[in-house]
Amino acid sequence: MVVAGGGFKGGRVVGASDSRGEEVKERPVYPIDLIATIYELLGIDGNAFLPNPYGLDLRVLPKPEENVKSAGKLVELL
Repeated sequence: MVVAGGGFKGGRVVGASDSRGEEVKERPVYPIDLIATIYELLGIDGNAFLPNPYGLDLRVLPKPEENVKSAGKLVELL
C-alpha cells in the first residue's frame, strides 16, 4: 500500500514481510488501522458517535471489544 499527501510523512516503510512477500513478519496493517490514521489526520474523533435517525449508538470506529482486527494507528506515518 502506498499513501501520499494529506499530512502523511513520506519515505516511510511500515512493517515487513517474508522474502516472498506472502506472510507478515512484523507490524501487520489492517484496513481499520489506515482508516483510523486518516481520520486522525482529518481531525475526526474515532470515538465520536454518528448521527442516526433511529437513535442507535453508532461510533465512527469500532470499539476494541468488537474484535475488529487492528494493530493500531499508523503512528509511523504521522
